Amino acid sequence: AFWERLPLRGLRIAGTVAAVGVVAYLVAVRRGSIEHSLSKVGSAQPGWIAVAVAAELLSLVCYAVLVRVLLQLGAVTVPFRALFSLTVIGIAMLNSIPGGQAISTIYWYEQLRRYAVQRSVAVFALLVSSLLGIATLVLLAAGGLAAGSHGFGAQARYPVLAVAAAILIAAVLGRRQFVPGALWAVRHLGGQDVPREQPLAANHLASLLVLGLLNWLFDAAVLFAALEAMGQTIPVRGVVVAYTLGQLVSAIPILPGGGGTIEATMSAGLVLAGGTGAAVIAAVLLYRIVSAWGLVPLGWGLWRAMPNAHPARLEPAAGP
Repeated sequence: AFWERLPLRGLRIAGTVAAVGVVAYLVAVRRGSIEHSLSKVGSAQPGWIAVAVAAELLSLVCYAVLVRVLLQLGAVTVPFRALFSLTVIGIAMLNSIPGGQAISTIYWYEQLRRYAVQRSVAVFALLVSSLLGIATLVLLAAGGLAAGSHGFGAQARYPVLAVAAAILIAAVLGRRQFVPGALWAVRHLGGQDVPREQPLAANHLASLLVLGLLNWLFDAAVLFAALEAMGQTIPVRGVVVAYTLGQLVSAIPILPGGGGTIEATMSAGLVLAGGTGAAVIAAVLLYRIVSAWGLVPLGWGLWRAMPNAHPARLEPAAGP
């Protein structure tokens, strides 16, 4: 298997070296600002830190439930605990090794196969979860931009709203046309004898969109809580736009975890939206600690402790 041939130790070392190099560069260039921001993180309000941790936990739960629903549409049930562990492990890979996005996807696929998930259903779940992530992130950005016609990100307002409207229209039209056909094809490719005219839980599309949006909303709530912990009050529109820009940048596989580009993008956006430099940087660092860096040791610990998968229960998908 690809995963067995992958030099994980070497990749982790390379990722660590790359991350240390980026940190060293930032410290050398903006030493005073970074040190000041790090000192402010230590003075964050504990209550808001607890809110941030709870919000991130809910975000992880939403993503694991989303994947579970997709697998159930393919008539397969995988234990929630395993899917939650895979979610955390995937985040650890994204934020600690080069090419983490691809490696995480491969790891997800191989683990699903170990749970006896058919190839077509595993590919379907991973592909659709990614597409839902993109679509719901656009919807979140549109919601933030719809809050007003002026201010940070105003020039992107109409294009983003147009794309969001197209996504919603496609979801409404596809609910009874494209989704049942796609699900029938997935089950048929998986070797299951399913009549073409059988209703295949088209109502799940709304649930999937809600779960995808909640995944982003709870993760964005971590940033809101981090800003409050640093005493920063920034308009919701500005925070949402800065957050979505940072998430878009994170999709560019330059270095593990974005290599500082996410932090720089979010910080710049929040400053433009009215935040104070050092406090904003501290809030973004706190957000990244809770939503990414703090999950790296936990994820690799789960990876080492991940038991051999037991066959999933093949059963008819639950109704809407």
